[in-house]
Amino acid sequence: MVPESLHLGSATPFESYRRVTNGIYVNAFVRSFLYGALTTVVTLALAYLLSYFLVFSSDRVRLGMTLIVVPLWIAYIVRYFGILLFLSPAGPFADLTGIEPELLFTTPAVIIGLANVYLPFAVLPIYNSLNAIDGALIDASRVLGADKWRTLGKVVFPLSLPGLVAAGLIVFILAAGSFLGPAVLGGPKQTMIANVIAQSFLENFNIQFASALAVVYTVLLVGLLLVFNTVFDLQEVLGNI
Repeated sequence: MVPESLHLGSATPFESYRRVTNGIYVNAFVRSFLYGALTTVVTLALAYLLSYFLVFSSDRVRLGMTLIVVPLWIAYIVRYFGILLFLSPAGPFADLTGIEPELLFTTPAVIIGLANVYLPFAVLPIYNSLNAIDGALIDASRVLGADKWRTLGKVVFPLSLPGLVAAGLIVFILAAGSFLGPAVLGGPKQTMIANVIAQSFLENFNIQFASALAVVYTVLLVGLLLVFNTVFDLQEVLGNI
């Protein structure tokens, strides 16, 4: 027997969209975009550091950075459960430090997991932008008396901004719509909108409400991207990568 909620005519579409405005679901939307923003900030900081060393360091340092980046391409689910085991009270972190972390099933655990998983997607565009910088510009900055940090702030960073913006855009979209991160590393208070949609569709068999959630999420995401586009010309940015 097909559950009643599977019948598309069991409720009007407007009822489903009105239900989306319930505080529980609004919190899930807000939490998803907030986690996406936090993950983007953390990921971009780590990715820029890794990319900088990959481009401008000695061969030995570049080899070390490569060995760090390559394992990041392991399958998502393996890495999420690896972080779960690492942060568990009986995991390697507790064995090495003697401290039993209380990070599991908290917001920091979800952010750590999302940043770890999406780091490669940020490294590639940032590395490409840094690698495309003409070395003569950096040499000219040094000749004119700029130190390493001033050269970084006045020459390297502005020229690598297209890659940084593109990386941030990619990471934000992926992180805000993540399902596995909060499902594995979070608790009930870390539920994101993807988890709510999956629960509505797979557990409650409410196709209509799951569709309404997905549509609202898509509209909100596109709206945020349009606002983002007013600050950064995405066509120009993506065309310079």
